[in-house]
Amino acid sequence: MPEVQRGMKLILNLCLSDGFDTFPTLLCAAGCSMIDRRMGIYGYPIEIQALFYFALRCSRQMLKPERDGKELIERIDKRITALSYHIQKYYWLDFTQLNNIYRYKTEEYSHTAVNKFNVIPESIPDWVFDFMPLRGGYLIGNVSPARMDFRWFLVGNCIAILSSLATPAQATAIMDLIEERWEDLIGEMPLKIVYPALEGHDWRTVTGFDPKNTRWSYHNGGTWP
Repeated sequence: MPEVQRGMKLILNLCLSDGFDTFPTLLCAAGCSMIDRRMGIYGYPIEIQALFYFALRCSRQMLKPERDGKELIERIDKRITALSYHIQKYYWLDFTQLNNIYRYKTEEYSHTAVNKFNVIPESIPDWVFDFMPLRGGYLIGNVSPARMDFRWFLVGNCIAILSSLATPAQATAIMDLIEERWEDLIGEMPLKIVYPALEGHDWRTVTGFDPKNTRWSYHNGGTWP
C-alpha cells in the first residue's frame, strides 16, 4: 500500500540520516529501549542494534524501488553491510577475544590501532573471567569509546541469531554458551534477561536505588519466561 511505503520511507530517512555519529550503530538514550528504567544501557545497546538490523532487512524486502525507493534501498544495503561488520567484529566476545582485550595497549591512534575504542583492559570486570567458558561466546551489551558493557543480554543475542546478524559460527557459540552456563542463565526459572545482576554499590549508582530493579528482579537479571 502507498501509505505503508510512505511510512517506511519516512522512518528510514530518519534512521539513515547523516548526523554526528561515526558508527553505523543506532544511538539509544537511557529509557529508549525495552529496558525502560535506569540500567546503564545508554549508548549502543545490542538489542537496539539487532532490532535495527532486523528492521533494515525487512524494509529491504518490502520497499518498492519506484521514485526515491531505489536510493533508499542503496542506503539500506550500505548500512546493513557496515552494521553487520561492526557488530560481528567489535561486539563479539569469546575466550580468545577476551585474552586479546586483556592485552590491549591504550592511547593508540591511526587506522593501524588494534584497540579501536581505546578500552582500558583494567575495566574488564572480574566476573567475566569466571563466566567465559572455553567453548562458546556472546555479543556483549554495549560498545562505545573507552567503554564496553560486558553483560550478557538475552534479547539482543537471540534477535541477532533470528535476524542472521550473528554469523553461523557466532550463533552456534551463543547457544554453546547458554549450555555451558545453564545454571547462571537458565537455572530453575528460564531465561534471565541480563547477567549478572547489578547489586550493592553498582545498583545504587547505576539504577539510582531503583526499588523495582533490585537484584534478580524485573530488568536487573529478572526472569522472562
